[in-house]
Amino acid sequence: MGEPIKVVHVITGLNLGGAETWLTRLLLRLPPERFACRVVTLLDGGELAGVIRAMGVPVESLGMGRGVPDPRGVWRLARLLRKERPQVVQTWLYHADLVGLLAARMSGCGAAVSWGLRCAYMDLARYGPGTRLTLRACVGLSGWPEAVTANSQAGADHHLALGYRPRRLVVLENGVDGGRFRPDAEARARLRREWGRDWGLAGDAPLIGLVARVDPMKGHAVFCRAAEVLLRTRPDARFLFCGEGTEPGAAELDALIAHRGLGAAVVRLGRREDVAQVMAALDVLALPSLAEGFPNAVLEALACAVPCACLDAGDARAMCGPGGLVAPAALSGPGASESDRAGFLARAVAELLALSPAERARMGALGRAHVLERYGLERAVERWAAHFESLAGGRKALVDTST
Repeated sequence: MGEPIKVVHVITGLNLGGAETWLTRLLLRLPPERFACRVVTLLDGGELAGVIRAMGVPVESLGMGRGVPDPRGVWRLARLLRKERPQVVQTWLYHADLVGLLAARMSGCGAAVSWGLRCAYMDLARYGPGTRLTLRACVGLSGWPEAVTANSQAGADHHLALGYRPRRLVVLENGVDGGRFRPDAEARARLRREWGRDWGLAGDAPLIGLVARVDPMKGHAVFCRAAEVLLRTRPDARFLFCGEGTEPGAAELDALIAHRGLGAAVVRLGRREDVAQVMAALDVLALPSLAEGFPNAVLEALACAVPCACLDAGDARAMCGPGGLVAPAALSGPGASESDRAGFLARAVAELLALSPAERARMGALGRAHVLERYGLERAVERWAAHFESLAGGRKALVDTST
């Protein structure tokens, strides 16, 4: 075997998020004898930077601010690429796509550039002008990189509709670790005791979870409205929030919970490291997202044999399979009202809670079997490995032909 393929990953930051978490899992499992990776972030810091460094993967920051990419950061990255001369530059999220492409071309390093699309529909009115300008630039330059990857078919289709015209478009879905995300009766009992002490959760209370950071597209307002509706017929139901911005005292979620009168019906965890155990303690996972590419929470809940009630965001329908209920497509995207989305979610959760424990367990088991067969972690990593190898081989052939 020859020298490992050098891959530089360029990502906006390394705070907890779907793209950041998947990159971390990918780096942990890519064979070091085949790939030599390093990570460059546009922004400073991030909780996952230390995790990645602990694997022996170098992490560097360009020290850029938020908003429109800083030309000085582009030059810094170009110098790094000129020095490292990777065969592949894999970028993650719009800002990193733009910066990584420009820097790779300026550097003359000869790397193949592969963009990473991680969402489907986004309501850009909820984001700043920097994101809108960056996306517009990416649309115009989308034929420049050697490849564009999407983590969902929905995301690929959405970006084609926006005007992306890639030379090569590849759908590379995330994978789930079925050894980590699994049914866990001990963790379920332990955490429910803890939440009974801290939040007054009854041991047998139906527990519906939303596992997502607070973000304009994650649907916390929809979930809170659905909880208000469900409590009219299931006053015993309780609603768990887990993720950055869900901790007690977080103002945005405080306001939503107060507005819907949820009061003592909530459990608020904030960011947690034991997400697999939290998932296993739920009775139902809700996906109220207005848009997603590949909703990892659905994959992880199903791997824990927890049924899901989902809006039809991203590839949720294909992911959910026999493991839950998914709203009609008309209830997702910009046309549907918050009331309609919340109404479906409340009805779907109520239907799942009306199942007998044996029926719900059977649905969960079917969901787990489905995601492990289709979205197993090792298969997902190998698809990414093959993608990097094909890019490196194709770029080498291109360079050899021109010399």
